[in-house]
Amino acid sequence: MGDNEEVTLQIEDKEFKVKKSLLCEHSDYFRAMFSGNYIENDQNQIVIDVVDSSSMQIIVQYMEIGLIDLYDYSLTKISEIAMAANFLQITELIKQIEYTLQLRLSRKNWLKIMSIAEASAYTKLEQYSAAFGLLSFKEMKTDYIKSFEKLYWYLSHPFIDAWSELEVFKFGLKWVIAEETGGDAIMLILCCLDIRRLTTWDLVEIKRLMEPYDLSLAAKVIDCLHEVSITNCGLSVTNITENKEKLCEMFTDRVYTEVFNLVKESKSRNLKYAAAVSFWTKKEHKDEKKRPPLVSTSLGSYHYMYKFSEQSGFESWLQIAEKNLWGWGFTQWGPMRIIVACGEHGRGTGLFMRDVKVYDVLKKEWISHGVQLPSGRHAGLTVLGDSLFIVGGVGAFRVVLDKVIIYDLKARTFREVAKFHDAIQNPGLCTHEGKVYASGIEAIYRYDETEEQNRWLAIVRTNIRMSCMTSFKGFIYCTQSYFSNLYRFRPNVDRELEIVANFTHPPAAICNLGDRLLFFTRTVCGQIDALAVEEYKGISDGEKPKLIWSNDDTDLLINDVAGCCGLVMDTPPLCHDVPPSHGRYLKLCANMR
Repeated sequence: MGDNEEVTLQIEDKEFKVKKSLLCEHSDYFRAMFSGNYIENDQNQIVIDVVDSSSMQIIVQYMEIGLIDLYDYSLTKISEIAMAANFLQITELIKQIEYTLQLRLSRKNWLKIMSIAEASAYTKLEQYSAAFGLLSFKEMKTDYIKSFEKLYWYLSHPFIDAWSELEVFKFGLKWVIAEETGGDAIMLILCCLDIRRLTTWDLVEIKRLMEPYDLSLAAKVIDCLHEVSITNCGLSVTNITENKEKLCEMFTDRVYTEVFNLVKESKSRNLKYAAAVSFWTKKEHKDEKKRPPLVSTSLGSYHYMYKFSEQSGFESWLQIAEKNLWGWGFTQWGPMRIIVACGEHGRGTGLFMRDVKVYDVLKKEWISHGVQLPSGRHAGLTVLGDSLFIVGGVGAFRVVLDKVIIYDLKARTFREVAKFHDAIQNPGLCTHEGKVYASGIEAIYRYDETEEQNRWLAIVRTNIRMSCMTSFKGFIYCTQSYFSNLYRFRPNVDRELEIVANFTHPPAAICNLGDRLLFFTRTVCGQIDALAVEEYKGISDGEKPKLIWSNDDTDLLINDVAGCCGLVMDTPPLCHDVPPSHGRYLKLCANMR
C-alpha cells in the first residue's frame, strides 16, 4: 500500500478518508504504525476507539490545511483535542494547545486549565497554572472554585499567597456559606489552616465570624484553640498535650482530639518572597574577582536587577534593559511577573524605548508587547489588575509631563486619561485596595474613574514630595529620599501623614514582602558610601526598623528612579498529599453535595 493511498479511519460512527502520507507527516502514532510490521499497515480501514469523532474531524482538518485556531473552541473541547493529540502523538499540535491554554489562563479558569494539563501530561503547564492560582489568592473569587476537593487543595497549599490564616479562613467560610453546606463543613476549612500561624486576635475574629454556627464542632474547636493560645506560648502539640486533662474537662475528649489532630497535621506555609532592586555603580570595581556575575565595566550594573537575602546580600539576577537605556522603570504584575517601560536610548538623543516588556520570573522568559507608547522616561509606574499606570516623566525635548497613560496588559492597547495635577518626574505610585495613588508636589492623589469621568482627587496634603509609596497592612507607607522618616496614612481616614519611624540613612526604595517591608537606605553625602537594608513589620506589632544588612564601603548605589518589588522566584510544588484526619473531613464534605 503506497504512501499516497488513502486509509479509512473508523472513529465512533464516522469514517475519515485520509492519505497515509498526511497521517505520517503529522503523527508519530501513524508513522510508527505504517512503518513497522503491524497488521494495520496492510489494512484499508483502521478502527480507533480512544479518540472521539468530533476531535478527529478537527485534527484531520488541521493536518490538511496546517492551521488551527484554538481560540474558536471552548476549554472543554480543547481538552478533548488535547487527549486525541496526545494519543496520536501530534507533536506540533500538542505544543500549540499548551501555548494556547497558557495564553488563556485567567483567575476564572486556572483550575480548569490545570485539570486539562494534568490529564494531558503537560507538566510545566500544570505547575504554572497552579502557581498562577496560588499567587492570585488576593484577587481570587469563591465562585471560581467548584468543589470541596479543589477548595481544600487550594486553601491548604503551603505556597498560597495569603497574608494571614484569618484571610484563608474568611475565604473558606464565604465559600461554605455560598454553597449552603452547613457548619460541619467548617471543620474542613480549619484543616486548611497553618494552625501555628494563628494569633489570639485571629482566633477572636474567627469566633466572631462563626457566631451563626456557635453550636457546631468547629466553634468548640476554636474555643479550645483560643484557650490554649491565651494560657500558653503557642499552638503547639507540646502545649496541647501538657494541658490535656484541663482541656478535656473544659470541653470534651472529642474536641481535644480534633484540636490535637489539627495542630499535629497542620501544613506549614512555605511561600517566600525575594526582594528585587536595581543599582548603578559609582566607580569601577577595583577587583575583577569581586565584580558581581554578569556585570562588566562597559555595561554598568544599573541595567541589572539584584535579588537580596540576609545570608548572601545582593546577588546579580537579571539584565533588565539595554546598555544605553536611561530613565527606564519597572514594576511588578503580580508576584511572578515584572514590567519594564519607558526610557531613552542615550541621554538627550530623543530615541525612546516605547515598547512594554514583561518578564515571567517562573518561566524565565521575556515577552515584548510590540506596542508604541508615547515617548517618555523617568515616569511613575504601578499596576492595578491588568492595567499599567504610567504617570508623569520626561517626554521629547526634555519636557516634564503631567500626562497619565493606562496600558491594558491583556489587550495591549493604551489610552490617555485625566492629567495629573503636577508636571513631575518619578512620582511615587502604589496600588492600595483597588485604587491607584500617586504623590504630587504638595499632595497625594487617588485616581477615580466612572463611566462619566476620570479624575485625580487630593487625599492627603504633604509638606514634602514623597518619593516612594507602598500599601501594607491597611496603610500606605511613604518615604522621601532626602529624609530619614517613615510616614503613613489610611486613605479616606487620615488627612495628614503620620511619622511612625526613622531610619539610619535616608531610604531610596521600599520592597513589600507581604509580611514585612524592606527599606534600602544609603548615605546622601559624607565620607563613606554606606548601603543598608532595614526591616519593618508594622507599628501595631511594636516594631521599629531593624537593621538586617549593611555595607559601609560599596560601589553599588541604589537606582532609586527604577523601582523595587518583591517576587516569588521558585515554582510552587503541586502538593497533592492529604493527612488522614483531613481526608476524613474531605470525604464527609464531598458527600454533602
